[in-house]
Amino acid sequence: MDKAGHVNQCLAVCEAAGWRADEIVRIPSPGRMTAAWDRFVLNLRKRAATRAARPERREPGRLRIVASGRAAEDVVASYRTLYGDDLFALFSGRPQWLKPIFDVALAPRHGLEAGECVKTAVIPASKTVIFRSGPPTRRLGGRSEGSRAGLAALIGGLNKAFVIDVDRIARQLDEMAARRDGEPLSLVFSRRTPQHVETRLRRIFDNRVARFVDRADRAGFEQVVASAGEFVVTPDSITMVCEMCVTGRPVHVFDLEVFDRGASTYRFLEDLLESGDVTLATGGTARSCEPGLFAVPPAALSLYEAWETGPIASPPCAPRGTALHS
Repeated sequence: MDKAGHVNQCLAVCEAAGWRADEIVRIPSPGRMTAAWDRFVLNLRKRAATRAARPERREPGRLRIVASGRAAEDVVASYRTLYGDDLFALFSGRPQWLKPIFDVALAPRHGLEAGECVKTAVIPASKTVIFRSGPPTRRLGGRSEGSRAGLAALIGGLNKAFVIDVDRIARQLDEMAARRDGEPLSLVFSRRTPQHVETRLRRIFDNRVARFVDRADRAGFEQVVASAGEFVVTPDSITMVCEMCVTGRPVHVFDLEVFDRGASTYRFLEDLLESGDVTLATGGTARSCEPGLFAVPPAALSLYEAWETGPIASPPCAPRGTALHS
């Protein structure tokens, strides 16, 4: 489903399964915050893309779908009604549907509600649930084979849980740069970064040896990711944090004021901090991330492969709500 970080999650699954780019139909879907006119346009695009994805135009009689985000669930439910057991549906996240429309859900632990744990949680929408640290994430291109050095700061902005305080970010960057004694510093801005935040940070660090990467400079972003030895990230974007963790290099997050501890982004960060996979920028040395932390779990691919080679009428999923752990 074509919406922001959800695209990253879905494509991570597709790439892990070995599906070619020309086999993948991306279905756009409006989100809860989509403006009325954009919603109208996206719904038209969704109809066209849905027709293009039907099995009669691709593999006769069978369909596989990878989805993420609540806006995708009604689409998958309609596919399930049309194709029954001839559909394999995988969801990245915690689906809210009340009937089992998914074969597998890759549910992040931060999606657990108060009083739930991975051993007892039941998700009616999925036959099998694999609980994990966070969503699957693609590996970024442009990986460097040489030595890596310096600090790369990734600056987001619009979010549900954190106050993006420019002065606070600048102080923490100064402290981290001082500990690295002359190593290169890069500031990477995203399309989510408010213009006033970018302008002020550029002004603060303009008289220092710092590289600025524009929000539209994808090649520059990949070069920085390939060459940096360590990362510090604003914690507003789950995808951005995961992408840096996938590099296997140390990851910090800026220590920012939290205004909503119930938001998914805060619960995600809390889970990573408790496990030691990331460290606050004010918290000292971060360790290297665990390899494969946000990779697609092999169990999910095994379930798909068994369904693909087995009888069409009997997809080999565990009983509804069964929880696996990764």
